[in-house]
Amino acid sequence: MEITRCKPLFVVVVVGLALSLHSFFFPAMAADSTFTLRVTNFLPNQHFVSLAIDQWAKDVEKATKGRVRVKVYHNASLAASVQQYDAVMKDIADVGNHVLGYTVNRFPLSEVIDLPLGIPNGVVASRMMNEYYKKLKPKEFDEVKVLWFHGHGPGYVCTRNKPVLKIGDLKGLRIRTYGSNTRFMQALGVVPVGMTMAEVYEALSGGTVDGLLSSMESLKSYRTGEHVHYLTQNRWTSYTTCMLVAMNKKMWNSLPPDIQSTLDQLSQEQIEKFGKAWDDADGAGRSFLDEREVKRLPLTSEEEQRWVDKGAQPVFDDYVKRMKEKNLPGDEALKMVLDYLKPYKR
Repeated sequence: MEITRCKPLFVVVVVGLALSLHSFFFPAMAADSTFTLRVTNFLPNQHFVSLAIDQWAKDVEKATKGRVRVKVYHNASLAASVQQYDAVMKDIADVGNHVLGYTVNRFPLSEVIDLPLGIPNGVVASRMMNEYYKKLKPKEFDEVKVLWFHGHGPGYVCTRNKPVLKIGDLKGLRIRTYGSNTRFMQALGVVPVGMTMAEVYEALSGGTVDGLLSSMESLKSYRTGEHVHYLTQNRWTSYTTCMLVAMNKKMWNSLPPDIQSTLDQLSQEQIEKFGKAWDDADGAGRSFLDEREVKRLPLTSEEEQRWVDKGAQPVFDDYVKRMKEKNLPGDEALKMVLDYLKPYKR
């Protein structure tokens, strides 16, 4: 009889003791626990994107009152440029800055972002990427926690010695291309040449290539603009390069809800910040070109439409066809990004 009366009290004591021991042996669950995020970035320490990542790291530490500490590894010191995403997946890093185009076919639906869509600037490009993710929710990113996407301003046709004002001027030119823009350039009569950006300077200097597709920022940062005399502003078919900042899913799930909420809020702020950083760098590139008296050549509206009809549209059609074969909504993705950019094509 006495034992029966004491049983509820005994259970309460045991449960209380168990909870106390759990908090002692698993402090990560405590409200004052600290977490360290290892961030991998392939760009050099002083690159403006690297500086933006450093600022984000400081903002994270401040916003979480030191509960999250961030260690950034620039210059591909933790993982090679093509392995940024895998480094996050394999717990080599907790956060990574990855160029989607470096891992061809891994993110098939999201290839739409790198197509010659007519990108006006980095802010709009970055907004468009994040809106695309929000609306399409591609399953190809389910294995990570997406923080934010960002990308550079318009990538144009840049040539050494020949001005390009119409499609016929492109015929037979050897142009260094990137990703899906290879098919775009082929459709316009170009001979595409594949090489890393690190190799382009020597190729231009020695005449191995006649030009390249590039943003103005890259013409300065890679010094390729030293060998470029003409920049064709093909605004309706300009491209961007989609980059993803993502977190390891296991690390994300280990964070308390309040820290997750803080990181989500900070991630939203980075869309504008990184887009503006790209645009500021484009501005510096523009000044660099002006100092060298590089001629910027606009296309007429009629010529812009010819580039769309003959070059971009076949690439769009091919993308939709390939996505259909994979049972992916390529038509919906293409319509979404084109509709988003339509107001900027004047």
